This record gives sequence, C-alpha cells and structure tokens, in this order.
Amino acid sequence: MIKVNIKRKDNIIKEIKLTGHAKYDEYGKDIVCAGVSTSLTVTINACLSFDKKSITYNESDPFILTNINESEITNKLLENLVRTLKDIESDYKKNITIKEE
Repeated sequence: MIKVNIKRKDNIIKEIKLTGHAKYDEYGKDIVCAGVSTSLTVTINACLSFDKKSITYNESDPFILTNINESEITNKLLENLVRTLKDIESDYKKNITIKEE
C-alpha cells in the first residue's frame, strides 16, 4: 500500500511524504502506481517550471517533496496533487491511503 502523509502549516502544504508500493498489479501493469507516479512527475515539473527553487524532492522510498518558498502558485499545484491523489484513493482504497497533519 502507498501511504501518503501531508503536513500543513497555516493552510500551506509544507511536505508530502510517500512510502510503500501500491501492489495493485505486477510491475509494469500497476495502474495505481502509474497514476501516482505520473501525478507526482507532472506536479514537480510544473513547480520547477515556475521557480527552480520552489521545492525539493528525492527519488527514494520514502519519497519526500518539500515546499520551500511557499508561493501561491506552488501551493496551488501541491493542492492539485493532493486532490488527484485523493481521487485515486477513492477508487483504490486497498492500495493507497492519505493522512493529513
């Protein structure tokens, strides 16, 4: 199961942490993993296209994306990511869970 932990401060997303694997299907056929990975990649690319110093992230498990500059556009992009992940969670509750702090 993919576990997503979202940390907020003053209604601003500070950090998104993802751990685990969806295990919906075998490698290369896992649509839950593909959806999460694609959503993350699109969000990271969009944030960095506006400001190269807007976020930091790593590509290991746990995956951690940190909001550095807290700009309005960065936060909106991260909020969109959270909405997308929640949409995936609503259809695949056995494969992804989201917790907000």
